[in-house]
Amino acid sequence: MPTITQLCGARTLTSLHTPLTCKLTSTLVRQGPATQPSGAPAWLLFLCIEHAQALPNWPGAPADPDDPPTMACGAVLDFRSTEQVLQSHADLWLAPLTGVDPKMYITADKWANVLIQAHRALAEQPECAGGVSEPLNSFLMMLGIAVELP
Repeated sequence: MPTITQLCGARTLTSLHTPLTCKLTSTLVRQGPATQPSGAPAWLLFLCIEHAQALPNWPGAPADPDDPPTMACGAVLDFRSTEQVLQSHADLWLAPLTGVDPKMYITADKWANVLIQAHRALAEQPECAGGVSEPLNSFLMMLGIAVELP
């Protein structure tokens, strides 16, 4: 398996985040489709075998047992622009979860307005309003923090 330096090359890393909480070391690297003519992956997601099996349709290749990845399971190296990352996250989970369409906010404060509306929409969902859903309440709290950031 190539090293992280080889995977990153001369590209700028725009985001490093860990959406999964897992204490294991990754054994597989999944990669997002290229967004630039270079053909390099847009993002790299490091997964342990259990999480890799839970996402069977995502692209990826097993790590070389002689050169295993050293990243923790769930780590994501993202090379997309901030706008591409925000749009991708909105398309994949924010809009489906809250019903807020980012295309409705073509302003200088587009993403701030999207987050405000998504926070309001999520807070009105019965699962959140009644405190029934732990994952939704956690997400509501994180959206609230993002809304309050300058």
